[in-house]
Amino acid sequence: MVDALPISNAEVQRIYDRRSRHYARTVGRFERRAHLRAIELAQISPGDKVLEVAVGPGTTLVEILARVEGDNVVHGVDISTGMLRQAARTAAAAGYANFELRQADARQLPYPDHSFDLVYNGYMLDLMNLQAIRAVLAEFRRVLRPGGRLVLVHVSKRHPERITGFERLYEALPKRLVPRVLGLCRPLAVEAYVREAGFVDVVREFVGGLMPSEIIVAHRSRP
Repeated sequence: MVDALPISNAEVQRIYDRRSRHYARTVGRFERRAHLRAIELAQISPGDKVLEVAVGPGTTLVEILARVEGDNVVHGVDISTGMLRQAARTAAAAGYANFELRQADARQLPYPDHSFDLVYNGYMLDLMNLQAIRAVLAEFRRVLRPGGRLVLVHVSKRHPERITGFERLYEALPKRLVPRVLGLCRPLAVEAYVREAGFVDVVREFVGGLMPSEIIVAHRSRP
């Protein structure tokens, strides 16, 4: 698995602020199939305390809100203030008010230990280098209650052990050209990293299509 290009939080925020108004109608359309399957696998109960990390334009947030009780506040974070504004508009337009959104780095979530039954994260890890992925998974584990569920979805490949042509090109191109030619993300296979972070009952499901993705479902181990 190739490592990601180094990119600062400020640069990520700038890029996704710019994309926020149009993301749901462009890239988001190709992500939706995997998101809907991941939400299904999340098995959200009405009383679950849920955190979505990287809420984006709010389309998945609305799916989560539709599955919880009306007085159950769903929490969401994103590094992009533009995405947070768009997510708030999307959820409000769908008739929901039981959500709380904050700007945050996924490596430093503004919540106490053991706050949530479910942490949901979509199309974020594929932007990050492996060191950052390990830090994020540790933070997800921290905020989950013992036995809580983690659901991840991100760009991937059918056979995790194989290096794809995309990955070879990602490594071969001059670093300044990679974002222009290939975009910011690359295929990930993170099952082993999830296990390494202390999660159990780890299951991987591949979703093909125009945005090949993997869904990882796992549980935080109990004491």
